[in-house]
Amino acid sequence: MAKDVLVHEENRSIHRLVMDHGPNALDPALMSALRKSLSRLAEDGAPCVVLASSHPTLFCPGWNLKLLAHADRDEVGEFLQAFNTLILDLFSYPGPTAAAIGGHSVAAGCLVSLCCDLRVMATGQARQGLSELNLGVPVPGSCLRMMRARLSSPALDELVFRGEGCTATRARELGIVHRTAAAADTLAVTELELGKLAGRPRQAFVESKRFLFGDTWEAMRRGAPDEDAAFLDCWFQKETRERIASVANQLRQ
Repeated sequence: MAKDVLVHEENRSIHRLVMDHGPNALDPALMSALRKSLSRLAEDGAPCVVLASSHPTLFCPGWNLKLLAHADRDEVGEFLQAFNTLILDLFSYPGPTAAAIGGHSVAAGCLVSLCCDLRVMATGQARQGLSELNLGVPVPGSCLRMMRARLSSPALDELVFRGEGCTATRARELGIVHRTAAAADTLAVTELELGKLAGRPRQAFVESKRFLFGDTWEAMRRGAPDEDAAFLDCWFQKETRERIASVANQLRQ
């Protein structure tokens, strides 16, 4: 029997979605499991959700490049659409959400964490950042809409253009995360802080979230085929394909 890639735990009024898929590189199985859990919870009153990882040093390293290194344009396009849908589902989840970032959160992993209303990051070796430009592709346009609704201009510039990754301290300074904690305490601190959001009147919270982000959600739902096509054009440039293959080979070792 196949091992579940996502563990769903309930801790009093908080639901934990714990990624338990090796290093948690995003693939169709993990993305589908996350979307299904979010959909079920939304239908069940949208309780508080914490997104976490079972891996000791990785929250999420991004897309599974081993899977995509030799995929054709249609396959990568389908993967991009699935990822865009996951980002929208998490960002537009009606109830309070939090990311317990206990390890490295890179590229798509960073984007997943930014969808959450509250973000707590472990101090120490963990880094948070976007590596898309280093690879040779832009951050997907739909994700940039989410980021513009979440972050300040300096944070956007540092994440999108520098590609170096932030320590927890720097991420806190830029507003990329709201709190920092020792690695062993990250989940507990996240749930403590999320409990404060859970204490707000629920309908007022849901409507406030919709007022803040509803226009962005609608723009993301409409999509932008020209932006997706531009992303794929970059992905399939010769130099980018070579970099993707190189990274995938390193991951196989």
